[in-house]
Amino acid sequence: MIKKARIVVLDVRPYLRKKLEPFKLIMDAVSSLEPKDILVLHATFKPTPLFGVMKVKGYTHKVEEIDEQYWIVAFARDVGAKEQLDVLQLRELAIWEEEERPDEYKSGRT
Repeated sequence: MIKKARIVVLDVRPYLRKKLEPFKLIMDAVSSLEPKDILVLHATFKPTPLFGVMKVKGYTHKVEEIDEQYWIVAFARDVGAKEQLDVLQLRELAIWEEEERPDEYKSGRT
């Protein structure tokens, strides 16, 4: 039986909007992860350079563009977490500020 992975959420969009570099914040979050954890990262762009850094650390990823300037990436390294990553619906994990929420999300979905 596969133990359910814990999802750790990190939203770096406020840092990126202020032109601040969130790399240390991301790496601090990564260093605190347990092997079965999944890191869900919210960003304003597809963080392609991060994929290579995380691969070296043993992580695989799943990425989805949610909206203009809104990407969600999930990272996992344990086999069980990777399997859960495959079925994880990233769009369902979207975090919206009310003023940026697209119309299709205003009917109670977040």
